Formats: sequence, structure tokens, C-alpha cells
Amino acid sequence: MDYREITVFTTTAASELVADILSDLGSEGVGIYDKNDFLQLCKSDVVWDYVDESVLAASEVVRVLGYFPEESADEVERKLGERLDDLKRDCAFETGSLETSRRVVGDEDWNVVWRKFYSPIECGGVAVVPGWIDYTSKEGVKVVKMDPGMAFGTGEHETTRLCLKLMQDGPIVGARTADLGTGSGILAVAASKLGASSVDACDIDEKAVAVAKSNCDINGVTNVSVKQADLLAELSGQYDLILANITADILIRLAEGVAPYLAPQGRLIVSGIIAARLESVKTAFLNAGFEVARQERDGEWHAMELRRAWR
Repeated sequence: MDYREITVFTTTAASELVADILSDLGSEGVGIYDKNDFLQLCKSDVVWDYVDESVLAASEVVRVLGYFPEESADEVERKLGERLDDLKRDCAFETGSLETSRRVVGDEDWNVVWRKFYSPIECGGVAVVPGWIDYTSKEGVKVVKMDPGMAFGTGEHETTRLCLKLMQDGPIVGARTADLGTGSGILAVAASKLGASSVDACDIDEKAVAVAKSNCDINGVTNVSVKQADLLAELSGQYDLILANITADILIRLAEGVAPYLAPQGRLIVSGIIAARLESVKTAFLNAGFEVARQERDGEWHAMELRRAWR
């Protein structure tokens, strides 16, 4: 099968939003080429044996790449144009030109191209590792093997990293857990490996459910149940930990009915909140009887740990 590689030219600030649009349209993997990511790594504690100076000379323009089956790519490009027009009109910060380019890559090329975008990522006591990479973890670090397929969740995205961080900053061993909008299953698998007693995971997307089940098998976790369902539809009883790394609008809808499913001392971790929507999401949960126990930020993205407010 041939794939169409679609490149969108944008800015660092808007790159994740563009990546989300490509994912929403069904891209089988998304890659971001941004010199600023490399510069941030240079400022970190990572020790570099060698730096290719051509990277430092790269353009300030950020390229975001998506991949779509050729037979459906014309319709994707039409929808992409509409979404990018909306983004340019409504975005609170500079988006760049949002111009696009395209090329066709063959099936064999695609298998190489999309995999090069993923590398192991360590987040506290968890290392998220692409399934095709040999990796030796540090002592005590739980390895979560991931093959993202067409589902969201590799550890690369800020929203996923925020969830992983907040998960580990509170009690999780023995916790009855739910993962709403599980995507690739990354949070469900991580929760299981960190000691959750059981994990009920769901996603409304059939392909995501298949990917999540496959990743559970890859990781050998047997206490994760993955079902195709919308948010709370398959939950029963109360949970010590509920995870929801989804969009702001769906989080606002979730706020209306999630409280009865959270145990009295339970934690609700929500992520996927762009800065411009933070206050509306927070207000929805406050009005639903929650209080914010903790709030974290990574770039333009926010996550919150919420608890039921007892007044």
C-alpha cells in the first residue's frame, strides 16, 4: 500500500496542535521536526558525545508530518485544509504559514519512516519503549513496551508524560483503576506495572481498542480489561484512580457524571488540556464537586489531579 506523507509548516508553539489535527484525521503516526526541541535537550542534563552542527543551522520553521493511505488522502487533505484555516483564525499564538506539502511513500518505506520518530522515554519509575527497540532499563524502572499503531499514546506527547508523572506522585499500588479514552493503552499498562490491582480501560474507537489489547499482550499484563465504550458506559462501582487523557470538550462532559465512580479518597487525573481551555475545564470540575489537589504544566499543556470535595 502507498501512503501520502503530508507536511505542515508551522511554529514551535503550534506544532502540537497541528500534530493533534493530523492524529484526529487518522494519521498512522505523526512526526515533528523542530530545532528548538534539540536546543532544549542541549540545555538539559543529557551528555552529548557528538552534535551535528547542521541541526543548529536548521530553519526556525517547524515541520509536522502525517501519513495517510493514498486512497483516502485527497479527502484528508480537504478536511485538513478546513482544520488549519480554523486553527489560523482562532489560535491565540503564532501558527506560521500552515502551508502543506506532500509526497508518496511506498509500504516498505513507511515501515521505516514512521518508526524513526519514536525513541525510549523515561518518566520517573517508568520507561516507555517502542516495541521494536532493545532496551535495558535502570534498576527499579518499569518498562512499558508500546507499538502505537493508529492510536494516540507513545509517551512522546506532553499530555501523556503529565499523566505518567501525576500517576506516580500518589498511591497506585493496589489501586482499582480506570483509564478513559485509553488510546494505545499506555496509561493502562503503566498503571498495571506500577502495581494497580486492576485496570478497566475503554476507548470509543475500535482501532484504538485493538491496539491497546495488543499492547497489553506485548507487556504481559493480565489485569487490564479493554473495551470499546464511551467514557463511563462500562464502569461499575468505585475506583481509587481514574485517568482521562482526552480533549477539553470531552473532559467537560466527563465532569458531569464521573463523581459517583471515584472512591471517597480516590484520585482523578485529567490531561489533554491546552492552556486556552484550562479555566473552562477547571470550572466544570469545580462545579461538579471536585477540588484541585495538584496542577502540572508542560509547554502549552496542562493536567490536574482532582479529588472529591467534601463540604
